Amino acid sequence: MQTQLYLIPTTLGENWTYIPEDVRHIARSTRVFIVENLRSARRHLRKLGNSMEFDTEVDFFELDKHQTNIEELFNFIQKHKQTGNRIGLLSEAGNPCIADPGNLAVEMCHQLGIEVKPMVGPSSILMCLIASGFNGQQFTFHGYLPIDKKEKRNKIKDLERSLNQTGYTQLFMETPYRNEQLLEELINSLHPDTHLCIAADIGEASEFIQTRRVNKWKNHPNLHKRPAVFAIGK
Repeated sequence: MQTQLYLIPTTLGENWTYIPEDVRHIARSTRVFIVENLRSARRHLRKLGNSMEFDTEVDFFELDKHQTNIEELFNFIQKHKQTGNRIGLLSEAGNPCIADPGNLAVEMCHQLGIEVKPMVGPSSILMCLIASGFNGQQFTFHGYLPIDKKEKRNKIKDLERSLNQTGYTQLFMETPYRNEQLLEELINSLHPDTHLCIAADIGEASEFIQTRRVNKWKNHPNLHKRPAVFAIGK
């Protein structure tokens, strides 16, 4: 049996109804997983219908962008290639390999000749983009902005310059507990007439998606600890 790597998406929040059945089937029948966080991955797999005994029937590799031993990851993938086991790469939220370290596993699978199988699932970045009213032909996703306040302010100004020079939509995100600080910095740093889209709790009952000029964002809902994607555009 030839080993395949399945890129398994999860929900963006607590609403699991829109995860396709083929994703659920792969998630509940796979015994080998590469995950970003073991505890949440187990919870997600239960939601997806995997009823195996995780301690004895499933082999997990925790892929942490700050601590992962690359050689250990390579050996883990190679071991399961030799035995022909299917491998699942599980995202923390939405699709794998976007704003998480899963691309390292995908790169190694290509090197080892393992077929990579992306699966359909929600992407907060694309959902924000298509709901923003901004340019969907050309856009750039920048991931997380710098934590340092001065560096963050400079990065925001760089994004606005890129928008004005190219017309490309600029998308980015923040750790949910720092959303309010980011929005304050956006309001203070961007030109008042620049258009800003905020998409929070995408796919949830509390979903909030609106595009306004920056000078219209002073009155806004509380974004603290709410997963969100931000975009500036024309």
